[in-house]
Amino acid sequence: MGGLLRYTDSMQNNPESIRLLRHAGEQEDDSLDIAQTALALAVIDRPHDRLESAREALDLLLAQARSAGCPKALDDQLAILRHVLVVQNKYTGDENHHDDARATNLADVLERRRGSPVALGILYLHIAGKMGWAMTGLDLSGHFLLRLSAQDGQVVIDPFRAGQTCLIEEAPLDDLENLLFDEPDPPALLDLSSELLRPLSRRAVLLRLQHSVKRRLLMQDRIEGAIGALQSMILFAPRQQDLWRELGYLQAERGHLRAAINALEVVRDLAPQAIAVPQEDSMLRELRWRLN
Repeated sequence: MGGLLRYTDSMQNNPESIRLLRHAGEQEDDSLDIAQTALALAVIDRPHDRLESAREALDLLLAQARSAGCPKALDDQLAILRHVLVVQNKYTGDENHHDDARATNLADVLERRRGSPVALGILYLHIAGKMGWAMTGLDLSGHFLLRLSAQDGQVVIDPFRAGQTCLIEEAPLDDLENLLFDEPDPPALLDLSSELLRPLSRRAVLLRLQHSVKRRLLMQDRIEGAIGALQSMILFAPRQQDLWRELGYLQAERGHLRAAINALEVVRDLAPQAIAVPQEDSMLRELRWRLN
């Protein structure tokens, strides 16, 4: 499906990132290298010489973690993650991450050591995954958190706040005061069966990162950039119908009729046979009429 994309000029100048992202799109989620995929996204419209230095920074983080051993106990695993990322390397949350594009670009985050919750979370997930520890991203009513599980328990942490542990109390979904932070030891285990906590696959974490990039570009009326962000997402998540739909609408808005038609045809192809897509069918008829 990626072959149907009409890449932006900046993306065409970086075939290596396109290759890496397309390869990620062919992998099962458990096999997806979240940090390397995030780096491919970070440099897809930039000079590729930044990729090697960013990979070296990732390798250094992993080497520092491995030098502390590979403990099985939850507290020891959490202590290593915090020591490497917070104490040794001073990674911290960027309070301006909603406005600063660098906060969601992993190459920039590795250089500046400041980032958005998701970008920082990818560093935690990278180390934990390579160490063989069980960690997953969590969506808590719009907040991005991480769950670390070990043989003696599990804990939810906030990568944006130096890996602080979180207590989550049952409360209405719109009551975000139910998110509490307690350092260093929480007085009770979390209710990890809470419906507030929605586990995220590695692909979903990367999509969340890129959705924030796309939203910022749309707010700045940079439609071509938003189209590129959607194309990059489709490369590693080629069967996400909503991505193709939004791409089709944006391509139509820019007057790229053939590209819009291609995208909306994919939406129709991805839809289950029992589910009609009348809005897309109607728009396809209009676009074909305009094209002729």
